[in-house]
Amino acid sequence: MEKLLASQSNKVKSIHRGQEVEGSVVSVNEKEAVLDLGTKSEGVLQLRELGKEKAALVKIGDKIKAFVVVTENEHGQTVLSATYQIKQLSSPFRGRGPNWQRFLSAQSQKSKLSGKVLEINKGGLIVDVEGTRGFLPNSQVGFELLSKAGKGMDDLIGQNLTVTVIEIDQNNNKLIFTQRGHVSPEVKVQLASFKKDQKASGKIVAVLPFGLVVNIAGSEGLVFISDVSWERQEDLSKVYKTGQEIEVLIIGMDEDLGRLNLSIKQLSEDPFSKLAEKYPADEVVKGEVLSVSETGVIFKLGEGIEGLLPSSKMESSVSYEAGKSMSLLVDSVDLQRRRINLAPFITSTEGLIYK
Repeated sequence: MEKLLASQSNKVKSIHRGQEVEGSVVSVNEKEAVLDLGTKSEGVLQLRELGKEKAALVKIGDKIKAFVVVTENEHGQTVLSATYQIKQLSSPFRGRGPNWQRFLSAQSQKSKLSGKVLEINKGGLIVDVEGTRGFLPNSQVGFELLSKAGKGMDDLIGQNLTVTVIEIDQNNNKLIFTQRGHVSPEVKVQLASFKKDQKASGKIVAVLPFGLVVNIAGSEGLVFISDVSWERQEDLSKVYKTGQEIEVLIIGMDEDLGRLNLSIKQLSEDPFSKLAEKYPADEVVKGEVLSVSETGVIFKLGEGIEGLLPSSKMESSVSYEAGKSMSLLVDSVDLQRRRINLAPFITSTEGLIYK
């Protein structure tokens, strides 16, 4: 297995936040580029960070250097930034500067800190606090910021916000913030008027890389990108617009963040179970390689259907490269993970087919 992974374009390796990495572009659109980093996760880079001229020249196969902002988001992707640099965290994270002690004290005392939004990506927001950059995960974004969403991402960049420190990791240069606990009694009263599993109509007030901000009767809610559709969504701005009226399902009320947790996909049944009926065991199927990692190879089998060829069944004589098509056998169906488990389709010299 080690020889097999070594034969791929990149070796599997671990990465950490703030690390500079280099990857090959495996897909690109007008918004973002997906990079093969040689890790278990593909990297996602927003092209706007490169500037219009450079972004227009990016093509499949190009090598791009960037910095890790989030090692793995809800889609299993590594969020990258061309401008986020480890230097901006390392200076106060060596234990000598006043900021280091300030953040340690703020964490222990749960002090409120004032910050400003610098960047937004699929994992959350890059926030500047006292000259030091930290990260506010999308799971920690609260009403205070969502209520300022206005026209969307561009309207949020530069906004002031209040945060508290929830994680400091000096060795890995981590500074993680939250907006939990900064909710007024009035907002909590508003949330109490809603019920879990309630269907509601709302208006989209912002389309962000990580989800949709929706206003429902004066309360702000968030539909994470993973809850928008049963199928993977890469760019919400292609489907949704600010001001659009949509139907949602309230799946929870987060009083600590002062927001409604919403879902669009849960208003309908998961179509995967019916689609999977087309893939009975031992069926020969055609697949296109999407990514390769230490767990195996992910193939696109059809619209909304992905398959996994486990690493234990990968052939040492075969080169698995993104975009390559090949024939495989259906091994089983994994309804929970919404994917088809695959096995190699091998024809021996005698013309026999076996797994």
